[in-house]
Amino acid sequence: MSDRINLADPSFEPSGEQLQALSKQAFAGVREAHERVLERMRREIAIARAEAIARLGRRTKPNGT
Repeated sequence: MSDRINLADPSFEPSGEQLQALSKQAFAGVREAHERVLERMRREIAIARAEAIARLGRRTKPNGT
C-alpha cells in the first residue's frame, strides 16, 4: 500500500481498494502456516498411532488371545 492509512482515526473511511489491500496484508502467509501446522499434526498423529499399536502388540498374550 502506497498511502498511509490511519486506522485509529475514527473519521477514516477506507476505499474498497484499501480494504482489499489491508485484507491481503493481514492474511499474507496464513495458508502456508496452516499447511505447516497440518503437516506437523499429521506427523505427530502417525507417531502416536505407531506407538499405540506397538503398546498393543506388547500386551498381546503369546497364544494370540
